[in-house]
Amino acid sequence: MKILHTADWHLGQLFHEYDRTFEHQEFLNWLLETIKIEQIEVLLVSGDVFDISNPAATSIRMFYTFLQEATKENPDLQIIITAGNHDSASRLEAPKPLLESSNIHIIGTVEKNKEGIIDYEKLTIPLHNKFGEIKCYCLAVPFLRMGDYPLVPNATNPYTEGVTALYREAFSFAKKKIQANQTIIAMGHLHTHHAEISDM
Repeated sequence: MKILHTADWHLGQLFHEYDRTFEHQEFLNWLLETIKIEQIEVLLVSGDVFDISNPAATSIRMFYTFLQEATKENPDLQIIITAGNHDSASRLEAPKPLLESSNIHIIGTVEKNKEGIIDYEKLTIPLHNKFGEIKCYCLAVPFLRMGDYPLVPNATNPYTEGVTALYREAFSFAKKKIQANQTIIAMGHLHTHHAEISDM
């Protein structure tokens, strides 16, 4: 499968009061062309689609126009988008039911059941090849805010250890689903200040 990953578009951003709409549109035009020329099957966008949680109408229109053109030009294209810390998680995924009919998955929030257990099924998206076969599963993890991740008893750093626990549990969930010749892609949007590379 041909997969293209991108992130941090920050649509609507001003650079020292300079309007960057033209630059953003040029990027999206390039991305549309690249998807078509390279025959991309999966587009992953991991966070910060917009620069602010309440973006202007022009930025929203630019985003949805891109999605419409991308899927129109490439009917089999699968798109997975997760929210970043600059995005409004609930606002970003509001049109989710409508977009899923176009094979566009937007994950903004971490859903839980009545008992407060994280629904990892909704964070685990199957990716299909042109024959409709599942080739891999994508862990689509949005930026995690307080209350999204598991509580780790006696944690020295509740945020770091909670985020680590969520990724570990999400991977374990996906690992139980994969069969021969299938793999897992993990995408997320998170702070890595003072992070260390583990052996996992």
